[in-house]
Amino acid sequence: MTNYKIYLVAITLAGLQSCQNANRNNSDEAATANRDTISDTTARAQAYTADVDLNGDEKSFIINAATAGMMEVEAGKIAVTNTHNTKIKNFASMMIKDHTKANADLGKVAKGKGLALPDALPEKQMKDLATLKSLTGRTFDTQYITMMINGHADAEALYGHATGYKNEALKNFILNTLPVIQEHRKTITRIGKEFNVTNVNNGDDIGNVNPAVPKQKH
Repeated sequence: MTNYKIYLVAITLAGLQSCQNANRNNSDEAATANRDTISDTTARAQAYTADVDLNGDEKSFIINAATAGMMEVEAGKIAVTNTHNTKIKNFASMMIKDHTKANADLGKVAKGKGLALPDALPEKQMKDLATLKSLTGRTFDTQYITMMINGHADAEALYGHATGYKNEALKNFILNTLPVIQEHRKTITRIGKEFNVTNVNNGDDIGNVNPAVPKQKH
C-alpha cells in the first residue's frame, strides 16, 4: 500500500509539472519572433528563461525598453560633455533625467515579476557610443540629433504597440511613459529642423548621417 501511494504521488507531480510547462510554452511561443529582435544573446536568454507572470511579448518589451532607455541615458551623458549647443545640451540633460526615472520605474515592474534586466548595453550599442564620443562640433551634433530622432521614433512604436498588454503594472508603466517619449520626439525633431538634419537609414548607424544639402536653384 505504501508503494502504491508513492506511485500515485509521483504521477500527480509529473502531471502538474507537465501542465506548468505547457502553460509556460503557450505563453512564450506567441512571442518567439518578437524576442528574436533582441540582438544581445544574454538579454534574449533572460527573456526566454525568466519564469515570471508575463507572456513572451511582455518579457521582450521589458528587455528592449530597458536597453533603449540605457542607450538614451548614456548618449545623453556624452552629449552634455561634447556639444557646445545650449538646446542640445538641455535636451541631453532631459534625456538623462527622464530616462533614468523611466528605467527605474521599469526596473520596479520587472523586479516585481522576477525578471532581471540587462545591466549593460549590447556590443553594437557600446561601439556606437564609443564612436559618438569621438565626434566633435557639428558632426557630433548632427549624429546625436539623428540618433535621438530615430531612437525616439523606434521607442514610440515599441511603446505604442504595447499599450494593449494585459499585465496591469506593465501597462500602467507604458501608458505613463509613452507621452514622455512622444514629447521628447517632438522636441528633438524641432531641434533637428533648426540644424537642417536629415537621416539616412538608421541614425544609430554611425556614418549614415549627413547634414541636409540645400537644393540648388536653377
